[in-house]
Amino acid sequence: MTNFRSIFIISIGLLLLLPLANARKKNLNINKTSESVDFIYKEPDPIPCNAIPDRASKGLLLPSIFFSSSQSNYTHGIDISHHQGDIIWAEVATDPNAGYIFVKATEGANFVDRNYKRNFKEAQKAGLKVGSYHFFRPNVSGEVQYRHFINTIDYMKQDLLPIIDVEIHPSRRMSLTTFYMRLDILLESVTRKIGKRPIIYTGKNFYNKYFANGKYNEYPFMIASYTIDEPVLKNDADYIIWQYTATGTARGIDGDVDISRLRGNHTLDEILYR
Repeated sequence: MTNFRSIFIISIGLLLLLPLANARKKNLNINKTSESVDFIYKEPDPIPCNAIPDRASKGLLLPSIFFSSSQSNYTHGIDISHHQGDIIWAEVATDPNAGYIFVKATEGANFVDRNYKRNFKEAQKAGLKVGSYHFFRPNVSGEVQYRHFINTIDYMKQDLLPIIDVEIHPSRRMSLTTFYMRLDILLESVTRKIGKRPIIYTGKNFYNKYFANGKYNEYPFMIASYTIDEPVLKNDADYIIWQYTATGTARGIDGDVDISRLRGNHTLDEILYR
């Protein structure tokens, strides 16, 4: 009888604990779902300091099919480098996403994209609006990077404002003062040379960490953020171009391509050099 009573009491206790165990299990499932959503919407920054020339892999990204209907009323553009291989520019010119083209020219102190000259020339020949970009390396003098960039491109032949691509964090051994000084020398030297401020390309998180101080408000920005909705920057700062995917497609180009668009309150005239 005593054993029966003990078994009965234990059984009642287990029944009372069962809902708590189920609730615990449910909460764990919710947390896992939330984490997976955050991973899907991973932004393109930060890039490791030892990244190979050009943009490194961004992790899992939403395919451009998710954006096609919501982005159809804007002027779109693409940016390319040697990673896109041989491009058929006559076909690219028929693509609705080819409203403007940015071609990688240089990086750091001495890297020149091996397809830059050909891509730039053939894109213009196909009737496209074309500009050039430089990938900024914080560990290289701003003056050296400026001379490397400006000596590689023919700035008088540019249709679009040049882009300075800033997405590598300063190393632990580098002070923010040095980081900003080198970037400022590059930006200001380009501005003096061409008579207009270049576009700064960066990711949303990188902007909020390094550019939300108000110092660079007079520069136009292209913001990379691979989400469905337009990114909102700290202090609700304005920007001209939103790069919304790195897994887009374009006629005449094999494989993935970065696609961006002008925001609704901005026009193509704002990024034209001539």
